Amino acid sequence: MALPEHVRPVHKPNGRTYYYFEKFRRTARQWPRVRIPGEPLSAEFAKCVAYIPRLDATKDAAGEWSWFFLDVTDRRHPLPAATPAEAFWAAVDKADDIGRKLQAGIRKTFNSLIVEFKEHAAYTDDISEGTRDQYDRYMVMIKDAWGDDPVDSLEATTIQSVLDKAFKDTPAAGRVFRSTLGRIISWGIPRGYRKDNPVEHTERRDSDGTYSPWTPQAFELFFEYGRADLHMAVYSGLFTGQRKETVLNMLRPKSDAAEIQVYAQKIKSWIPTQIHSEYRTIIDGHPVDKDNPQVLLHLRADGQPWTYEGFKTAWGREMEKEVNGSKPLAILQEKRWTFHGLRKNAVCMLLEVGCTEDQVGAIVGMSAAMVRHYAKEVSKFRLARSAMKLLETGWEAQRVHVLGARKSDA
Repeated sequence: MALPEHVRPVHKPNGRTYYYFEKFRRTARQWPRVRIPGEPLSAEFAKCVAYIPRLDATKDAAGEWSWFFLDVTDRRHPLPAATPAEAFWAAVDKADDIGRKLQAGIRKTFNSLIVEFKEHAAYTDDISEGTRDQYDRYMVMIKDAWGDDPVDSLEATTIQSVLDKAFKDTPAAGRVFRSTLGRIISWGIPRGYRKDNPVEHTERRDSDGTYSPWTPQAFELFFEYGRADLHMAVYSGLFTGQRKETVLNMLRPKSDAAEIQVYAQKIKSWIPTQIHSEYRTIIDGHPVDKDNPQVLLHLRADGQPWTYEGFKTAWGREMEKEVNGSKPLAILQEKRWTFHGLRKNAVCMLLEVGCTEDQVGAIVGMSAAMVRHYAKEVSKFRLARSAMKLLETGWEAQRVHVLGARKSDA
């Protein structure tokens, strides 16, 4: 029987015959060859041959080849390398399936899912401004990767590959990407986008948290090089343990007030936060509009209240600011000493001085589970200190059993 154009047999010494698609063979434009599975009369062979007219291959300036598939809606899909052939044709199958669904009017794509989600109260009302900002950042990545794909075409293996490769060196970002993807897919399930959540079948990498508590070095660097009108917010984050958006919405307390009433947007609750004595001193020394003292506590250098976006932009610029040819605050990003890390500082301080988990949760507006998580970290240090104290107390009795009668070199 006659074979389709550009398809030729290759006979092996063992007697087997394989079939390859080789376009522009023996010319300067020759494409890489692709093995076609099956025999000429098989359904598998016929299906792959039917795809051939919609295949395209291009070579870049470095001589590297890239494959593409043009689906029935004329949308180009990037394909993997031609070998192994099984993976190549599986990707072609998936691209063709996506195209046919789109042609049939099944527009349940990630683009439409994200648009619907961002118009719903689950996004506009139920999460904080900071969380929305985080969602936005990772939804851009999701749109770039799968925007025009039907949501029900995404498989767990594809997600896991992204987590393993794109976030190999940034596991914390990978966890947030995974969480965001899982959230919007979960939201889309009862709205007809798919019947299950493939994110649940990907590997969850445990962590001690995305952010690190600030060290004395971090505070010293920030207060030396960070712009002065950002300092007050850092102190507020440290002494109240509140999130950035909550801190920026704090009203300046009256001079005789013992607490600040803060509204935690994420948990939709007012939290009566007691004012620590040193924090009170810092607040009293902070610039105030005498004509309107009951304004927002955190002000820009021009006396205007910080907006969330304005504060975020200013903070980012400080991290990149050059001083004498170097970026002294860049280490804050490298060490994950972010604004949210101040929340960890607050929790750890309260636990260290003996506050109960319930007391800590009430002060900072944190779930009991998360407080217990931090409590475990603090407990390690407490145990280490108490263990060394016991060793110090019993050392004279133990020394002879460890070092014998030999005197130390000191």
